[in-house]
Amino acid sequence: MSAIRQSLKHLLTGLLPPHTLATNGKGSGIALTFDDGPHPEFTPRLLDALSAAGISATFFVVGDRAARHRDILQRIAADGHEIGNHTWTHSEPRETSTAKLADEVRRTCELIEDVTHRECRLFRPPKGELTLRKLLALRREQQTIVLWNQDTKDYRMSAGSDGIVDWCRSYQPAAGDIVLMHDNHPHAITAIEFLNHERTDVLSRCRTVSQLLNLSSGDQTAPAEIRRTLCTGS
Repeated sequence: MSAIRQSLKHLLTGLLPPHTLATNGKGSGIALTFDDGPHPEFTPRLLDALSAAGISATFFVVGDRAARHRDILQRIAADGHEIGNHTWTHSEPRETSTAKLADEVRRTCELIEDVTHRECRLFRPPKGELTLRKLLALRREQQTIVLWNQDTKDYRMSAGSDGIVDWCRSYQPAAGDIVLMHDNHPHAITAIEFLNHERTDVLSRCRTVSQLLNLSSGDQTAPAEIRRTLCTGS
């Protein structure tokens, strides 16, 4: 993400209420989040590791993958984890229209709610990219947009890499951190296993995204002055 886009993201995050767009939460907790699954091999192993560690996390699932692995989606919910929406196809953001995004969000929410009998109100855009027009569309769909402020970059790591262990070893948790990992790679499993054995100071602070954002306190809409600035986008 370019420096300009990063600056705009932080500006919007500061202006909008946390129930609209969040890169981090409040309080002393942190949230571990996992994107791009469910994966038939890695997600069940990750769930085993999370269970052994005794923590709850938030999974942002891709709809067409979840449709192929409904049993894993059911297990994520049954194990006490939170499930968010990561679109139906994980298409390239700049090639996805606002209408197509809204349709994919609705389709994925319907699947999650059908399989888990839970409402789905958390959304993470692929690559963290959104236009302002898409942000408004997501508000109409009653979605809270969840980004992150800590990126392990596990998706860039090669098989057998020690990079994720290095990240876990050096990570200094700050209040409200939202940590990005991916459950369609094996590195998240290694991360949780390492944290469980070496960094209980991290795991003891883990919360779900909804807990971190205190979403049970009610929803809010974007201020009028922000809505008026929402302009062109694909």
